[in-house]
Amino acid sequence: MTTLETDEHWMRRCIELAREALTRSDIPVGALIVAVERLLAEASERVPTKPDVTGHAEVLAVRAACEALGRADLHGCTLYSTAEPCWMCSYAIREARISRVVFGTLTPIIGGVSSAYPILQTTAVPYWGAPPQIVPGVLAAECAALRRATVKGDVRV
Repeated sequence: MTTLETDEHWMRRCIELAREALTRSDIPVGALIVAVERLLAEASERVPTKPDVTGHAEVLAVRAACEALGRADLHGCTLYSTAEPCWMCSYAIREARISRVVFGTLTPIIGGVSSAYPILQTTAVPYWGAPPQIVPGVLAAECAALRRATVKGDVRV
């Protein structure tokens, strides 16, 4: 499988997870973490149905991957998400030393790449090391359609 085929394969699973979130009336975001083509963790958004503002799919996936490996260092792993990780999720990604981030659609107001605060790409925090490789736009149209289906009244779109 080519890298693009692999990325699309995992993004399709993220889309399934995002659809599961939408059926619960949560924000339709799905995320997962892969190490050497092995799925370590997956999660779907748990906001707003859980009273936990950290219930973003990416943060939940990072927590689960760290638990699965028994360590906080996820160097060598790839995080996939239907949406560009926000600042909070980007901080978790950088702290966990994730090597590659693949996402579907942009979230330019609070995104870790496209916003005024590109946390995923900054080199200003020395102990984070090199920024992860960023691969935007994988299955972008499908991911953007999910974002448009977000629960009415949510401002995180």
